[in-house]
This record gives sequence, structure tokens and C-alpha cells, in this order.
Amino acid sequence: MATKPISVLITLASSVAYPGFVKCLRRGQKGKFRIIGTAPDKDAVGFAFVDKGYLVPLPESKNFVTRLLEVCRKEKVKVLLPSAPKELISIASNLKKFEKIGTAVPLSSLESLILTTDKCQFFNFCQKISVPTPKFIKVSNYKELKEAIFRSGYPKNQVCFKPIISSGTRGFRVLSAKHDQFNHLIKEQPDSTFASFDGISSILRKCKDFPDLLVMEYLPGDEYSVDILADQGKPLVIVPRIRTKIILGASFVGEVVKQEEIIRYSKKIVSSLKLNGIVGIQFKMDKRNSPKILEVNPRIHGGIICSAVAGANLIYLAVKNALKENWKAPKIKWGNKFIRYYDEVYQDKKGKFFRF
Repeated sequence: MATKPISVLITLASSVAYPGFVKCLRRGQKGKFRIIGTAPDKDAVGFAFVDKGYLVPLPESKNFVTRLLEVCRKEKVKVLLPSAPKELISIASNLKKFEKIGTAVPLSSLESLILTTDKCQFFNFCQKISVPTPKFIKVSNYKELKEAIFRSGYPKNQVCFKPIISSGTRGFRVLSAKHDQFNHLIKEQPDSTFASFDGISSILRKCKDFPDLLVMEYLPGDEYSVDILADQGKPLVIVPRIRTKIILGASFVGEVVKQEEIIRYSKKIVSSLKLNGIVGIQFKMDKRNSPKILEVNPRIHGGIICSAVAGANLIYLAVKNALKENWKAPKIKWGNKFIRYYDEVYQDKKGKFFRF
């Protein structure tokens, strides 16, 4: 008699990386899982890949958790894997409700999520545990921003800034006085993070609701994403990968690399914050080729399939770990490369998804 598939829910089916998440779980053990997807968008691409898709409100909605619980209860979901940044705190605040209906949620504590969301607090924390950060200055108005930018070496040096609370590359800019603005305007695609002080000044000096920002040193070296599976502060698997090509914040080319210094710092962060489940950490190399922490994302990273193809299928292992099933530490094929390309799914006039 065939074993009934286990229902696993992965959120944010509207993500461009979502088909890769589903592929990881299907490749982990064929036929073992029934995959449920959720998204606030009926045209979410992931609905073409899952066994059942459900619309849910935006994470900011007061009905978000209620609806997610309804889906988990209806589908008898055994494991819930959150993948959207804005969902994490809402779900972590209601973990007992999910546990009560038999749904395991491998997610970090509410306290650690709040700390990692605020980049200024997180950088201060990293300095206390001797994990190197970029030089940074917190600013809360235009005058402080201008002073911090010039104090950080602009226009001689490139300088960065980013909102204290944000995800991906939202709000991130590299200020460069040498950047060719004409070439940027006419010849480049409109996804460059480079800008000039004059360009951002005309916008921010008039801002009435000025956001808290971090002004940071520019790090010119390679950028790394680190895919991690953790169990209540114990790092189980750590896979760093270089992000060779990035488009709109997403990795399009990357390579799995055994970078011992980054692995060591990642272990320290996981254990110090007692992180749990799938965690993504980002580092960038400074001009001396030493890694400095950029941020922690206590969720699935978009390029995690790169680690899976290299032998570390963290989504599958996270589900097995949440189900308390035994598994062996994977042998990682260091040097494996990842190249993403565009693909499509289709809908008929009734909204039913199909693939060509």
C-alpha cells in the first residue's frame, strides 16, 4: 500500500526563484511530498508548479496568519517553510498556533528576527561577537546624511547607503562621483545601484518623512551568499557561494566555494543568535579581500538551488529535520556553478496554469 504524501507548504509562490524551491523538494524524494503554495497574487508563477495553490492576504494584513492557519489546517500541512521577508515576524509571533494544529515551522525566534531586521542593531551585535562589519554611520535626516557621506570619504571614495529596515537591494545605492551619469541614463538598463550625491540630494533634501539610513563604506570585492541549515543555534550545513552576476537583487550566476573564513563567521552568527531552520547570510569582500557581513536573512535565499545541485539540498533536509527524520550530512561538490535563465508558464482563459 502506497504511503500518503506529506503536505509541505512553501510561501511566496510569486517569487521568481519559487520553481527552484519546489524542484528542490521534488528532487529530494520523489512522491514523498504534496507541495502547497501561497501568494497574494492569483497569477503567481509558483502556482504552476505546486500541487495546490492558495491566495493569502499580504503579510501586513491582520488576516494573514488566520488565512495561513486555515490553509495549513485544510491541507494537513506538516511543515511550513516561510520564504517572504515580511511574513517572518507575523508567523514567529504565532508559532504556538501552528504547533497546535500539527504544523512544524522551522523558523528563528521572534527576538532574533527583530534584531536581524534592523541593520544598525545587527551590525552593533556583530561587532560585539567579533564578526567584521563595514564602517557605518546611522543617519535620521538629510543634514546627517550629507555630513556622513562626506565624512566617509566622498567624492574621493565611493560610499554606500541603505535603509536600516529593507530587503534585497531596495533603497541601496552606491554613490560615485566618477560614475558616468550620461552612460547610466542612455546606455545602461535601469537596474544599476550607482548614483551621484547630487542625484540623490535633489530627492532626499525635500523628504518630509525621512527614513533611518545607514551610510557605509563601499566594499569592492566579491559578494557571497551563504545557505545554512540550523537547528536551534547549531549550524548543521553551511554552503557559501559567490554571486557572480546579480540582476534586480537576484543571483543569475554563482559558484559554490569553500571559503573557510566566511564559514567560521557564519557559525558564530548562527550560534550567537540561536538561529533555526533555513538561513541566508550575505558577505562582501573589502579592498583587502577580507569578508565583512552585510545582512542575515532567516529564510530561504533565492539561489538556494545552487547549493542543492552541489549536493546540499537544504530545503529537503530542512523538512526532514522538522519531521525529526534521520539524514546524513551531505558531501558538497565545491566549484559547482549556477546559471539562471528566463522561462515562462502560461494560463488559459479560465486561469488554469500550464507549461509549454
